[in-house]
Amino acid sequence: METIKKHKIGLISVHNPNYGSMLQTYALHSYLNEIGAENEIILYTKKKDWRQLRRLLNIQLVLMKGKVVYRDIYCKLFHPDIAQLLALRMEKFNEFKKNHFKFSRNHIGWKDLLTTNRDYNTFIIGSDQVWNPINIGTNFFNLLFTEDNKYRISYASSFGVSNIPISQIKKTKYYLERIQCLSTREKAGVEIIKKLTGRKAELVCDPTLLVNKDLWDKLKGKKRIIDEKYIFCYFLGNNPQHRDFANKFKAQTQYKIVALQHLDELILSDINFADIKPFNIGPAEFVNLISNAEYVLTDSFHGTIFSLLYHKRFFTFSRFESTTKGSTNSRIISLLELMGIKGHHIKATQNIEDCLHNDIDFDSVDKKIESFREKSREYLQKALTNRI
Repeated sequence: METIKKHKIGLISVHNPNYGSMLQTYALHSYLNEIGAENEIILYTKKKDWRQLRRLLNIQLVLMKGKVVYRDIYCKLFHPDIAQLLALRMEKFNEFKKNHFKFSRNHIGWKDLLTTNRDYNTFIIGSDQVWNPINIGTNFFNLLFTEDNKYRISYASSFGVSNIPISQIKKTKYYLERIQCLSTREKAGVEIIKKLTGRKAELVCDPTLLVNKDLWDKLKGKKRIIDEKYIFCYFLGNNPQHRDFANKFKAQTQYKIVALQHLDELILSDINFADIKPFNIGPAEFVNLISNAEYVLTDSFHGTIFSLLYHKRFFTFSRFESTTKGSTNSRIISLLELMGIKGHHIKATQNIEDCLHNDIDFDSVDKKIESFREKSREYLQKALTNRI
């Protein structure tokens, strides 16, 4: 491996209390350190002033944030037992961040954020949905706070959608053109960048695939959290038909359902769903639950990735209808197509018997992951040695 030029790197990533976000940040943060590219994750908090009222015009953002706020308030008022369990989960996330992330100081407001230009000569943006249209208003994830003479790299940055809203095309084109090394984790992202800038972005793997599996084995530990055999259900969306499918799957296999609940919103119907509903589950325990499951049913991108890494029999549902504005289905479809297992992206109407006999050639999947991993590492290596 070529010697990495000594960059002082500021990493801009998503580390919300969400399993996928936390694990992809951990993976990229860890891999950069492993190859000698020391980095720290930049913290930024917007100052609260009248200009933030403009964000209320972003309906998608308001709805997304509103679901979490509603969940927390409703639980405190009417389900204090669930509120306590959600607080326990949050403690696990905070503990994980404290133990595994190196953060910068917290930059409060735009002027303070601009001082990062004195602290770093290289900025890496990625991964996760940092370029989702709902985030464009912050000018943080698009690196518009960085000075023109700074070196900017995107790694597996995702738009999360297949099309950019017309009102955002000009600004999106501008910030993409400022980034010297462009990569994304979905084919739809490559197409967006080509259409807006004329440049060919590199298609790279999510950071959770970039690192060796040994990292996840060490993180999850050897001891099982659930001793008996189980079906692990990790649903982010509120789709009753997916729960119905899971119950039918349980009846057919006679395995209990283990589920993580009330993740992005409060789903009252989930109170009576699943046999085992643990809440003291942080990112490390999440990997443990997938690695020891007999089957995984999910509508999550990272739920799918870890199922692949641990050779699980799994099925992935679409969280959104394909016609839904803001649908993030493209990343799952892109991944499963690349792995040659599109048949594991299913609808809730799928015949259970057919699913049970739908095996995966994991030797083939492993080879594809390894090839994708090496190609992605090569891109990052070249970017960090200024050879792109």
